[in-house]
Amino acid sequence: MKKYLNQEIDINDPDLVSVIDDLPLWSAPFGLKLLDVIYLKRGMKVLDVGCGTGFPLIEISQRLGDSGQVCGIDPWGKVLERVKLKLQVYDIGNVGIIKGVAEDMPLQDNFFDLIVSNNGINNVQNVEQALSECYRVSKPGAQMVLTMNLDQTIAAFLS
Repeated sequence: MKKYLNQEIDINDPDLVSVIDDLPLWSAPFGLKLLDVIYLKRGMKVLDVGCGTGFPLIEISQRLGDSGQVCGIDPWGKVLERVKLKLQVYDIGNVGIIKGVAEDMPLQDNFFDLIVSNNGINNVQNVEQALSECYRVSKPGAQMVLTMNLDQTIAAFLS
């Protein structure tokens, strides 16, 4: 047993490995750019659409600390289980997780100060509807920062 953030961690627990592979190298430039352009301030409410395994959800929640609220939404239950494990391991309490789709978010109108999506919106069934939902749940003047893979994105990385 080892201690991390005042918690006992069993380093032989096979589930613990799942908290390590946070951001694949191919998508890191997108995520770093997203983090460079967002504006964070105390008390913000942030939504990560297509939060996947937790990036940038966890990074933003740690930067805001207890002053802010962060919510992640994703339709894939297994990745949400991994996010919940990471939140537990890192002892993060300002994050809510929702299993759902971006095209029909069970969220309040005019609620979020910032909406982010790191290569998440390009994986929805209906991009127009997902963006409409992002607009609906955004406060007036909210910032929205998205990264997306276009048709030739991977080809550009491989050439």
